[in-house]
Amino acid sequence: MTMNSKSIITTIIGLVLTQSVFADGVAQSVDGLETDVVTLESQVSALQTENAALQAVITSLTAVVTTQTAIVDRLVEQQRCHTRPGDLQADEDGNYAGGVDWSGCDKTGLAMWGPVVGGGVNEVLTNANLVGVNFTLANLIGIYAGGSNLDGARFVNASLAYSNFEGATITPTTVFINTTCPDETNSEEHGGTCEGHMIY
Repeated sequence: MTMNSKSIITTIIGLVLTQSVFADGVAQSVDGLETDVVTLESQVSALQTENAALQAVITSLTAVVTTQTAIVDRLVEQQRCHTRPGDLQADEDGNYAGGVDWSGCDKTGLAMWGPVVGGGVNEVLTNANLVGVNFTLANLIGIYAGGSNLDGARFVNASLAYSNFEGATITPTTVFINTTCPDETNSEEHGGTCEGHMIY
């Protein structure tokens, strides 16, 4: 069966039109995809901006937390250095409620008056950690401080008169300068130490 020229032309026109419609559909699909890509890129950019803002907030909050942690640490340290000494009442095992930890604290000018000189029974440094404490100009008069650790402690122009430091740890790093020893002698009389003179 042969096709006449008119039929061929009609067929060709139909094919062309079909191809054109298909091409238009493809073009619209491509345009739609490009629009979607642009939209996605815009959304990604917005998310990146939000992420950067959130990172800045996180960094800021981290700095705040770090600062607050440092403040808390300082307060805890200050609280430790301002802890009251123990008292003269022993527990059922015979241990005094001493053992305060003042290691590394600055106790310049501290004044403690124990029961020996009419002070309170709560002025006790028995078994206390006094490592590296600065006792410059301190007056520890008539106190109980047996078993305390005085390694690296500094007693400068201080007074330990009438006190009892029996069994206290004294090392070469313990400093006594012009200090009244518990037996009322001066550290300078003993070559700059109260060792051997720590009991009233």
